[in-house]
Order: sequence, then C-alpha cells, then structure tokens
Amino acid sequence: MPIPLISDFQKLSQPPRRFLVFSTFNVFSWFSLVGPVVVLFGRTIDMPASWIGFLLSFMPLSMLLVMATIPLVTRFGPKRLMIVTWIGRNLAASLVFFIPWALHAHGARAAWIVLLTAVLSFCLVRAAGVGGWFPWLHEVVPEKEQNTFFSTETALAQFCIVVVTLSQAAILGKDPGVSHFMVIYAFGIVAGLMSALWLARVPGGKSTYNPEFPQSSFDSYRAAWRDRPYIRFVFTTGICFSCLAWINSSLVLYMRDALHFNDLRIMLIMSAGNLGVLLTIHFWGRFAEQSGTGQAAVLAMVGHSCAALGYLLLPPGAPWTAWLLPPAFVISCVLNSAYWTLTHRHMIQIVDEEHKVGYTNIWILGTALSL
Repeated sequence: MPIPLISDFQKLSQPPRRFLVFSTFNVFSWFSLVGPVVVLFGRTIDMPASWIGFLLSFMPLSMLLVMATIPLVTRFGPKRLMIVTWIGRNLAASLVFFIPWALHAHGARAAWIVLLTAVLSFCLVRAAGVGGWFPWLHEVVPEKEQNTFFSTETALAQFCIVVVTLSQAAILGKDPGVSHFMVIYAFGIVAGLMSALWLARVPGGKSTYNPEFPQSSFDSYRAAWRDRPYIRFVFTTGICFSCLAWINSSLVLYMRDALHFNDLRIMLIMSAGNLGVLLTIHFWGRFAEQSGTGQAAVLAMVGHSCAALGYLLLPPGAPWTAWLLPPAFVISCVLNSAYWTLTHRHMIQIVDEEHKVGYTNIWILGTALSL
C-alpha cells in the first residue's frame, strides 16, 4: 500500500515539487523561530504572559503591511522579492543571540526587549515579501494539481513539524536553559537560509510590471473588492480563523502555566497533534473532492467548535484533565489543519488570474486581521 504523502508528491510536476522542497525548509525554520517554542522561551526568561500575547500579535499585525507591497511584487517579481526578504528575515531573527548577553549585562527585562525586537524584525521583513507567495504559487501549480498539492503540502508540513517538535523536545528536556533555545534558533536560521537558496530553483516568479495595465497597480484591489462572492468568502473565513486562534494562542500557556506541564511533555503532546494531521489530511482532501470543499470545511469547523467546548471540561486540578487533554488536543489539531488547508486551496482556485496579486493580498489582509 503506497504512503499517501509519497504517492501524492510523485503525482506532481516538477515546479510544484520544487516549491514543496522550499516549503519543507521553510517549515523547519518557521517552527524553530516563531513557533510555539517562542512561548516556552519567553516563559523561561520570565517574560510576563501579557508580553507574550503582545509578541504573538506581531505576526498578524505585520501582515497588514502586505497591502502596500503590490508595487514590490510586480516590479521585482515574487522570486527576487521572496529570496531577498527570506534571507533578510533570518538575519533579523539572529538578534536573539544577544539575549544571553542582555540577561547577563542588563537583566531579564532587557532580554524580553531583545526577544520582542527579534520577532518583530523577523515579521516586518517577512511581510515585505510574503505578498509574492500566493501569486507565485498560482503560477507554478497547474489547476488540475491544486487539490493534490495542498493536501501534500499540509501533510509534508505536519511531518516536518513532528520531526522538529520531537527534536526540540529532546533538546529542551525537562528543565531547559537559555542555551538550549539558542541551539533551536541556530537550527531555524540555517534552515531559513536553505529555504531562501532553494527558492532560486523554483521556476517562474518573474516581474510582471507594466504601467499600462491595471494589474500592475493598486487597481487590482478595486477588481477584487468588486468580486462580492470572493469578499464574502474572505470575511467568513476570517471569522472562522479568529475562532481557531482563540484556542491556538492559549493552549501552550494553559498547559504550562495552569496545568504545570513541563516543556518536554508539551512538545510531545504537540507532536502527537501534528502526527494526527499527517495521518488524516490526505483523506480530508479526498472527501473534499467527492463532497465539495464547502461541506468538508463546514464539517471541520463544526467539529473543531465541539472540541473547543470540550476543553471547558478539562479544568486544572481535575484528575481526568491530564489524561484527556492530549487526545482533545490531537482532535482539535486535525480539524484546525483540515479547515485551514481546505480554505487556502479554495482561495487559490477562485482568484482572478489577471488580478491575482490584489486578490491574494486581500486574503492575507483578511486572515491577518482576524488573527
């Protein structure tokens, strides 16, 4: 029996395959630099939970800058823009290596400021280039391969996250220090630079700048805004993403601060959730093809809402909480990723080819605002 991840990867043509290899390095980097480990790191250096909430807001808030990047995407092309910004964001993240010095020389508060600065710089540089992601993806992935591509991308990402989470768990152990997190950040920066180098091997992504045509200007936004079904889709999906974010942003802190799980245990629970996604996402893709993306997305969202309500039955101090939270986490992870994948796939299918930069930027803005 073939493994779905491998068989689906083999069905794709070369350009989507190369984009998936880039995504692999990118996931390793992302999850090491601004994934859940940054929450654990913040708490390790005694950063207050309110500061961590502020830190977590940097990513979606910085994405609002995407609205101003149409001239960059069209003039320089997604390829050149993303390569430059992907290198730049990893250099920005390297500021975290000043944290040991800040702790020693100026105390914990200085270390918090360095961490905030590193994450904010990473997010701002990324926001300058991420507007090229979906237009380039729309270019290199043929329409007939889009279903397979997005299912494979999600499965591959979850496999990478399982690997990196288990590795992080082994590095951190039960009582990690700052040096353990520095190792994780070093790995993330190297993986990020590798992802930028691999982008050079992905075809397409050339400049489309032409001042005589409206798709090279902010008029693309006007065309997308007039597409009322598309705007309703972005608005509805944004509300749902916001609902997902309430759970995602609080669970790690809940496990660490309310249930007093150690970092190793938290990382292992998260690995189980990502493994669940890896084993099921292929079947969500097949279900969407047979029953429609809309029905599959509604089912995933309703299921996640039920799982979210289930967390209310897992209070600190209850004897069953420690046993039932891991399977509840796995279920919510599976349904969260299913909804996320289905909606992104549908978005790529309905954007207007002529105005794709405006369409995809409005999608990025809508989801960023909701988060």
